[in-house]
Amino acid sequence: MIGWPFSKNGDDDSEQENRHWASSEEDCKEMEKKYGWELKRVEQNGDDSDLGVDCVFKGKQTSFWDMWGDHQDDPDLDEA
Repeated sequence: MIGWPFSKNGDDDSEQENRHWASSEEDCKEMEKKYGWELKRVEQNGDDSDLGVDCVFKGKQTSFWDMWGDHQDDPDLDEA
């Protein structure tokens, strides 16, 4: 399961982080492969929800809403 993006890290371009919630570290690795993002780390978010980890990728924050048109025929989205 994959969640919506949330807070950004500062304005320094070299330190920007692209964060997305996920169910597991494996989900983070799947996002890295699927979207070509470089995974920096996986953080436990301490939440009791199904989205228990924060995937932290290198680069500017993205939104799945912005990418929706590019992937609306993706079979992975049918599972949601």
